[in-house]
Amino acid sequence: MAPIGVGIIGLSADQSAWATSAHSSPLKSAPLNEKFKLVAVSTSSPETARKAAEAHGLSTDKAYSSPEAIADDKDVDLVVVSVKTPYHKQLALPALHAKKSVFVEWPLGNGLQEAEELAALARTQGVKTAVGLQARLLPSVQKAKSIIDSGALGRIIGTTLVASNSLVVNIPVKNSYLNDPKSGANLVTIPTIHALDPLCYLLGEFKSLNATTATTMPELRFTQADGSKSEPVKSNIADFVSIQGVLESGATVSYVSSSTTEATPGHFEWIVSGEEGSLKFESGNQFIAMAPPTLYQFALPKQDGKDDGDKGPYATKEGGKWEEVEVEKGPFGGIGGVYAAFAEGNKDLVDFDEAVKRHQMVEAIFRSAKNGTRESY
Repeated sequence: MAPIGVGIIGLSADQSAWATSAHSSPLKSAPLNEKFKLVAVSTSSPETARKAAEAHGLSTDKAYSSPEAIADDKDVDLVVVSVKTPYHKQLALPALHAKKSVFVEWPLGNGLQEAEELAALARTQGVKTAVGLQARLLPSVQKAKSIIDSGALGRIIGTTLVASNSLVVNIPVKNSYLNDPKSGANLVTIPTIHALDPLCYLLGEFKSLNATTATTMPELRFTQADGSKSEPVKSNIADFVSIQGVLESGATVSYVSSSTTEATPGHFEWIVSGEEGSLKFESGNQFIAMAPPTLYQFALPKQDGKDDGDKGPYATKEGGKWEEVEVEKGPFGGIGGVYAAFAEGNKDLVDFDEAVKRHQMVEAIFRSAKNGTRESY
């Protein structure tokens, strides 16, 4: 089969920019380069589009400055939207109307309504879609799923996820829009959902939840291109999120994400507790898709001191202990896993409809935090 022709909206000439490292680089590397081919780019102006095309080895006649133009390119099968959240809907719509496959970074839209509109149009047009919630595709998460589904942990009782990061003290000035609550991009919609999506993928959806958000750092200073800090401005975003809830399975959830200064290293620990064993993910970065976690398993010893093999090598008569689980390293990192799942028709890929569910979760979190209520979605 011919490679899938990819057109990326937001791919610039800057080789250090996100769209290059997350999208262009994986697409040009084996084995993805056998299934995909970057064929077009689109930016906000003809000049920057031309520079981007040249930087990525494309003909300048494949450089576009409008979403309609790249959507109309007959060589483009998949349109990728890799720009700021407020522009996702307007840039994805022309591709959907042209009946092209569409891949949009998370969040899908600026709020639930935009996400629902995009998902509805995609269904009407009968096109294939993908959203950048890639953590569930990590080899460690896939391995954990196989362990949980095998019954090795017994009944899942609950799960606890604790994370910290220094994101709010390291916001680049170009991303200062994150301080605008109307932008749709904040510490609830982005790091929290990137953490909760794999949790729900493994254990199921929330039946109900209570959320608390707080602004612990009242001022922000954005990082300039030269590394210096801007003058302080009032913070308009929550940088602490706590969610307590019950899943549809009856298992309990405790999630806490807090912001720190650079004096405190980032941390990620997620424990899934079962009646007969547990799993633990550990990483130094809350964005585990960028810093894949180490997976551990804990199992109780046999009551008679014998290992009959039904709980693996982790059950010993000396007592249970955490043991690292061997996980095959996938050929892809981060977003690359989404492309691989897209090409393979992997059912674990997050499409627009699944992304709407995550937007519904976001709305429930904000409602609960605002009103002090228990919510569902």
